[in-house]
Amino acid sequence: MTFARQRKWQLVAAAVVALIVLQIVLRGTTFFPDSWNRHLANPVNDAQSWVRRNRNSNFWLHDIIRPIGDFVLARYESIRDLLLDLPWFWLPLLVFVVILRSGKWVTAAVVASGLLFVEFSGLHKEGMETVALMLFCILACVIIGTPLGVWAGLNPKVERLMRPVLDAMQSLPVTFYLVPSVLIFGIKQVPAAIATIIFGLPPMIRIVALGIRQVPPASVEAGLIFGSNRWQLLWKVQAPQAIKSFVTAMNQTIMLCMGMVVIGALVGAGGLGAELIDTLKLRSPGRSFLIGVAIFAVAMAFDRTTRSLVDRRRVFPIAGKLYWAVAAAALAVSYVVADATNSLGSPWKFDHSVAEPVDRLVKSIRSNFHDQLQWVNDFIVRDVVIRIRDLMGVSIAWPVLIGAVVVLAWVLRGWKFALFCLGGLVGVGLLGMWPQSLETLAQLMVAVALAILVSVPVGIFVGRRPRLEAACEPVLDALQTFPSLIYAIPFVMLFAVGYVPGILATVIYAVPPGVRLTALAIKQVSPEVLEASTTFGATPRQRLWGVHVPLAMKGIMLAFNQVIMMALSMVIIAGLIGGQGLGYESVAALTKPDTGVGVESGLALLVMAIILDRLSESVANRFDPAAAQSPQSAGTRRTRLRAQTANVVPAE
Repeated sequence: MTFARQRKWQLVAAAVVALIVLQIVLRGTTFFPDSWNRHLANPVNDAQSWVRRNRNSNFWLHDIIRPIGDFVLARYESIRDLLLDLPWFWLPLLVFVVILRSGKWVTAAVVASGLLFVEFSGLHKEGMETVALMLFCILACVIIGTPLGVWAGLNPKVERLMRPVLDAMQSLPVTFYLVPSVLIFGIKQVPAAIATIIFGLPPMIRIVALGIRQVPPASVEAGLIFGSNRWQLLWKVQAPQAIKSFVTAMNQTIMLCMGMVVIGALVGAGGLGAELIDTLKLRSPGRSFLIGVAIFAVAMAFDRTTRSLVDRRRVFPIAGKLYWAVAAAALAVSYVVADATNSLGSPWKFDHSVAEPVDRLVKSIRSNFHDQLQWVNDFIVRDVVIRIRDLMGVSIAWPVLIGAVVVLAWVLRGWKFALFCLGGLVGVGLLGMWPQSLETLAQLMVAVALAILVSVPVGIFVGRRPRLEAACEPVLDALQTFPSLIYAIPFVMLFAVGYVPGILATVIYAVPPGVRLTALAIKQVSPEVLEASTTFGATPRQRLWGVHVPLAMKGIMLAFNQVIMMALSMVIIAGLIGGQGLGYESVAALTKPDTGVGVESGLALLVMAIILDRLSESVANRFDPAAAQSPQSAGTRRTRLRAQTANVVPAE
């Protein structure tokens, strides 16, 4: 051990002793002092009032901001009206024709059937509203994000300048975009669209830039040798070889935009998200499942259609120009016939009683296992969540808790991040969000622990069995694509509103990336090392726990990191169903609306997300020193990881 390292651990030991002494001295100190609250909400709410008063008189608000909102609303309404005027079968037929050109008959039929399901469910209007909003947002992300990604990929200085901005955009909670959007643009579709575009831009920029940078240098040099200028090199060499990265970026952007369907409905965006929130009020898990399948079908249509435009691995028997001419004629004739025969509406719809078996099943479970469910609810709330919250908020003095986090941050990431943790945690207290933050942290700790207990063993088991992993892929894709609120509604019926539905829904939502990343880590262990352990007489169990799992530990810890981030993304949903804490404050800020509280809760969530993300990532990097020393940013590594392991829809 070097002198500097020894000195560092001596300082850590001294800090731990100091924290113990401080805890003894401050025993009985409870939450962060209320008298220190800086009441940031007051000036923010004053600004909100000023905006409302001057919306029609201020030059910037009336002549600059308002035209932007009018443009967004006009484009959305034009797309929506166009879709609503189409015959019920026309959009599924269009998607079928586009995907079929890639030679994938099964995919085309499945995607078209999903859109027909939307029609037969009686969700035509809501479905078209969602398609229109998502189509506008995805196109905006592509139009804005692609050139920025190419620019960052070609220019390292631009990439370095963009990196902290993109890191912040990916770390900020969703409500941080929605609250100011509502303040400036009011409610309805415009703030939802603006927030969705901002939320979906970072992966588009990052992954496109990553794809441009990963073009083989030999290809670039060959283009230069043959006399290509900068634009020719970009469009004829780099862009074609980065097309897979572009498709992956589209995939991730679609996933993030579709994830905003429910949150956007909180500010009046309408569509399928509003219908899903209504099912929460009606306590109808069957109806919520139908709507969730509809949202899944829309996401699958977006993803597979965009993929088919660049995927030409299979040769289609009809030439391209002839195929598109015949397809266009068929679409035009079908529209004219439907319009002439007044067949624009779906001729048949599901009876809503198809949802009743699910409702009856949930009610039967609740009535037959009431005592057991009550015991589980009481145990999780009283003996786990509240005890953890009281431990951090009452038993441990708040200066000691902050000091412990600062010491841990210093050990794992250095003094700069330790200073950030100190300033961030004190800032949370000064915002008046200390009790709510501990409430949220206690729920997160329980949800993450349960998700890890499920995902890591399953990932280890699946990662060693390729066929089983292939069979599990569609299930994991579906779990990640279904709106997260769907998982909460059955638990609300079983346990009523409160901590437990949010925690269990978070577990279900966070398990798929944990399983995927763990399985990926297990698969990436060198076969030669495993064969060597077998040669030296290791039993299968010894090889698993002595060689396989230790060598995959970095990937498993990255799975832990992603589980934490997925759980953080569920904070708003947990608050929507009575989870209290920062999620509840964020939802209240959107529904009142109360911009000041929204800013305070958003900043507190941002600090929590950054600290948990960086600390868990640092623990993972401890298992791979080379990665810890890599100059690649945390956001870039995280984006690449998500691009490798998270798909929007089932794999073929």
